[in-house]
Amino acid sequence: GLEVADLKTGNARAGRRYFESACTGCHSATRDLKGIASRIEGLALLRRMLYPGGQPGMPARRPTATVTTRDGQKITGEVAARDEFTIAVVDASGRYRSWPTGRVSFTIDDPLDAHVKQLARYTDATMHDVLAYLHTLR
Repeated sequence: GLEVADLKTGNARAGRRYFESACTGCHSATRDLKGIASRIEGLALLRRMLYPGGQPGMPARRPTATVTTRDGQKITGEVAARDEFTIAVVDASGRYRSWPTGRVSFTIDDPLDAHVKQLARYTDATMHDVLAYLHTLR
């Protein structure tokens, strides 16, 4: 298991380098994450870093999709359903629309996808380094 003392083993300087190479496409130490360590610390900050969508009190940011029909019409909306047979969105007017996946093309933009991909890349050391860096953002 993870001990609270384990959270203090990271190198903040190395964490900053990692953050700047992997996280700045979506995050900024001086904008969205400014003062994060004054609001969240320790294990709660680690959880938010690793699993940002599964946190109580955080608004769930649902993925959006842009669906392109065979006649070239583009419909963008929040993903309402998706499986191997169907893609469905709720468009800007609030209308539910769905299509068989074989009859349209679509792209999905999931803001949390980067965190999922990052989970596979973190080593224990880099995870603790980034956490140590985030703890400097007060």
